[in-house]
Amino acid sequence: MGVMTVEYAIIFPFVILIVMLLIYLGMIYYQQALLQSVVSKNTQDWAFLWGYDAQKIQPGEGILNREGYGSEGLYWQVFSGAKQKKEIISNAILEEYTEKSLLKSNRKIQVAVIYENYVIFHQVGVKAVAIYPMPMKGLFRAFGLPGDITLQASSETTVHDPREFIQNVDLLLQFYEESGAKEWVMEKCKPLTDSLKKLKDQFK
Repeated sequence: MGVMTVEYAIIFPFVILIVMLLIYLGMIYYQQALLQSVVSKNTQDWAFLWGYDAQKIQPGEGILNREGYGSEGLYWQVFSGAKQKKEIISNAILEEYTEKSLLKSNRKIQVAVIYENYVIFHQVGVKAVAIYPMPMKGLFRAFGLPGDITLQASSETTVHDPREFIQNVDLLLQFYEESGAKEWVMEKCKPLTDSLKKLKDQFK
């Protein structure tokens, strides 16, 4: 009986340690899912409302009043105010993520908002990094393992502006046709189209 008591006394702390570690890893998995969810949601929301005044938009709820609808810039495709919007988006992500987190990090969550203007379309993306210390950090480092867990999330999407996108594509198609490029491309591709047509006729 005494031998069993000694064995339990030796094994029990390791069992508790493993259980606590599994619970912590489950919380880390939740943090990863939360970080990706918050980043993806905010990227989609702000891409849909990019042309409006960011200060008159409620994060997560969008435009709530007439003043918000009237805040759309006339030439926002050119003067997008990206710098101000990046700061607002970053703060919105940090606030939502911190509010819903189960774990607290001793390091600041890094959020980078990227806005690209490709003339015919605009793209907004978000990258976020959160670092959490492992329990008994020193023990992991003694075995050559990292003492921190790094979580990363990213998302990017096209800014919602179908009217502008259609107009730009129509303009490019007009240049393509009127510059003579269309005839040149059709001439160069004629041998290929003829071969494909012959191949198609054989399977009829």
